[in-house]
Amino acid sequence: MITLQNEKLTMKVALLGAEPQSLYAKESGIEYIWNGDKNFWPRRAPVLFPMTGPMKEGKMSVSGTVYDMPNNGFARDLVFTLVSQTSTQATFELQESEKTLKYYPFGFCLSITYTLLDDGFKAEAEIRAKDDLFFTFGLHPAFSLDINGVGTALEAYSIEFDKEETVEMKRPVNGVFTTVKHFLNNEKTLNLSREQTDKGPMILNGLKSKGVTLRSANGKHGVRVDRGNFETLVLWTIAPMHGQYLCIEPMHSFGDTARAFALEQMDEVLALKTGESKRFFSSFFVF
Repeated sequence: MITLQNEKLTMKVALLGAEPQSLYAKESGIEYIWNGDKNFWPRRAPVLFPMTGPMKEGKMSVSGTVYDMPNNGFARDLVFTLVSQTSTQATFELQESEKTLKYYPFGFCLSITYTLLDDGFKAEAEIRAKDDLFFTFGLHPAFSLDINGVGTALEAYSIEFDKEETVEMKRPVNGVFTTVKHFLNNEKTLNLSREQTDKGPMILNGLKSKGVTLRSANGKHGVRVDRGNFETLVLWTIAPMHGQYLCIEPMHSFGDTARAFALEQMDEVLALKTGESKRFFSSFFVF
C-alpha cells in the first residue's frame, strides 16, 4: 500500500490495480472513498483498461482471433509497478505480460500518476503503444454517502452540473443500451434516488459541463469531479442491494454488448499506432 499525505489529506493507493483505497481528511476525520464492503461491492476506485463496459459473453475478437475479455478490462485485477513516489505523488505502471497477452494481443504501457492536492487529488494516465492497438479507458471512483453522517440516504444527495444541460441518458438493460430522451432538460441539478440507480448505470454523453458536484441537503460535505478530457460520465451504485456509495466515473466511452464483436470495429474505441500515446486526466476535489 502506497501512502501520500500533506497537512490536510492522506491518500492510500494499492499496487493491485493502482486503485485508490482511501482519501481521508485529517481535520474532519471524514473518509471520502467507499470502504469496499464485500457484501455490496468490493472495489473502491478501479482503473478500467483496455475496455469499459460489458462484453458480450465476456469475449471479443482481434484480427479474427477470439479472446476472453472481462467486463471493464483486466487492469483493475493486475499488480502495477511503483515507478516513482514523493510525499504527495506516485506513479504506477502496467505493461503487457504473458497474462495480458491471453486477453489482449498488444504490447502497451499504461502509467497512472496520482497527485495529492490540498483539497483532493489529480489522476493522470498515459497509454503508450508498443504495437498498433485499440483500447478505451476510464476511472471508476466510488464516493462514500456517509460523508454527511453514517447512513445518509442517497436521496439526500444530488448531482450539480456547472452548466444547464439538455442530454439523453443511456443505460444497459441486459447489457444493451436503452435511451431516455431529455433525461436532463435545461437543468443544472439531478436529484438522486434509489429508484433511478436501481435501474443500472446512467451514461451521459455530450455534457457541456466539465465539472459536476455531489452535494447533500443533509450536510455541507461533498465531492467535485472535474472530467478533464474524458468525454463520458457514468453514475452508478450497486443494485438491488443499497451500498453507501455513488460512483462518479469519467470515461472515454462506455460500450454495451451490442457493439461490434471485433475490437478494431467497435465505434467507441481509440486507435494508436506503434510509438504513439494518449493521455487522460481528471481531478477530484472534496469539501
